[in-house]
Amino acid sequence: MNQEEKEQFIAKQLISLRKINKLHEQLKDIDISLEKKYPVVIVEENTYFIFDLDSAGENYEFKFDNPTHREFPKGLLAAFPVECYGEQTCAVITKEAFDGLDGYISIFHEFVHCYQNRNCSEELSKTLEIKAKAIKENNYMWELNHPFPYENSTFIKKTKALYNYFNAKDYNDALNYYKEMKIYLRKIDFEYMIWQQWVEGFARYIENLIRDRVGINRNINKLEPPYDRVIFYELGSRYIDLLLTEHINLKGNIRDLYYKMYTAE
Repeated sequence: MNQEEKEQFIAKQLISLRKINKLHEQLKDIDISLEKKYPVVIVEENTYFIFDLDSAGENYEFKFDNPTHREFPKGLLAAFPVECYGEQTCAVITKEAFDGLDGYISIFHEFVHCYQNRNCSEELSKTLEIKAKAIKENNYMWELNHPFPYENSTFIKKTKALYNYFNAKDYNDALNYYKEMKIYLRKIDFEYMIWQQWVEGFARYIENLIRDRVGINRNINKLEPPYDRVIFYELGSRYIDLLLTEHINLKGNIRDLYYKMYTAE
């Protein structure tokens, strides 16, 4: 795009970003992970357009743009450290996120990941054998491509039963499922399962609280095979809901929540 087109693009995105401020006022009391707003990076024509809060910490303003060699799909919704912005964890999106309320809610879902990343996820991930193994093998995409045994018959059978425990709000049987899986699965597979349930499950849990607040349908997956990584988003959301109902002291403490999920004690 030429300079005039770039200026028009930036102006249009700033208008779209104003709605984040309005929604934030409505949502920020739901959970500590929503108290702050985070930088938003909009990808267009292989360029990062960096938007962050002004000096008052209130409104978004355009900071700068920077080319990227990474290829991103249309409809991107992600959160990761952006190298050209001091490795700050940002919500990274394409302009399609502004097409409707669902997209804006997804931005807040990514803000939850920003909160996790800026608080304790790096510290927690250093305790994982699976991450150490992946780094040693130069597999930096392990969170996406770990070959978890989704088709294992015992895993499938017990996970189907877990669905019923969640529906019945059966805390003890649900906890026993995780205790059994911790013994049955390889350590790296159990680590992967809990990590995904903490990272994505927590963001899904908060996203659904947001959806309740604004009066739209929850983001829910049926716990039916064939399973893939996305099953952990739903399992994690329900596991967290059960834990926070039973242990109110865990609310607002995502580090202790992770350890509770892992130990199942």
